[in-house]
Amino acid sequence: MLVEAGLERVSDGLHTEPELTRGRSYKLAVACAGKGKITLSIALKDPIRRTMECDGVPLRQRLTASAAKVRIDTEGMPGSTGMVAWRLDKADK
Repeated sequence: MLVEAGLERVSDGLHTEPELTRGRSYKLAVACAGKGKITLSIALKDPIRRTMECDGVPLRQRLTASAAKVRIDTEGMPGSTGMVAWRLDKADK
């Protein structure tokens, strides 16, 4: 079941704080299309930080909400251009 999705410019970045059910599992997919790289950050109890190529290949991450709100951000590395798309779904039990 879809929770939230969107599309942003690499230069603007993705900055969202969806309201989640604590302890529930979710599936996050993030893809960057263009040139260069972005950094994906997910503020959980054990924070996640990944560098992604802007090659259109989605990064999929399963996460469990440790709080009612989880901060998800991307930041383009110098010289990077393109678009960042994301989708957050509730995971099947």
